[in-house]
Amino acid sequence: MTDPIRIIRFVIVMGLLSFEAVIDLKRREINIVFPIITGVFSVVFMLLSDDVSVASSLIGLAEGVLLIALSFITDGQIGSGDGIILAATGLMLGWKDNLIMFFFSCLISAFVAIGLMGIKKADKKTKIPFIPFMVPGFFLSVFLMIF
Repeated sequence: MTDPIRIIRFVIVMGLLSFEAVIDLKRREINIVFPIITGVFSVVFMLLSDDVSVASSLIGLAEGVLLIALSFITDGQIGSGDGIILAATGLMLGWKDNLIMFFFSCLISAFVAIGLMGIKKADKKTKIPFIPFMVPGFFLSVFLMIF
């Protein structure tokens, strides 16, 4: 974890997720510019370092594309913006770290949704923005990578 490129990758992902989480909470949408910039940085880092392989980055991108496809299949029940962000983080982190982050994000969002339903602040049809859950999901996955 002491590789400077890897640390920069994590800082960029954290910045992307934090910025997009605020936008998602306020407007229920994302700003497409920042995932694109993240993707460009991913390509640059692929040229500078071999800590994340091209294949791993492309599979990470495919994870996000799959989520975008699920958005269309579910008629928007899953936001396509969530898939765009997952694709950008997948390019930057690689498939394994991205999948771990996504798993923890889903787990945290499920606990929050169940809690909100338990206190009658939400029901099964309530739409909850997902990107804010990617921030603690990312922190938890990085914590597990370190220890």
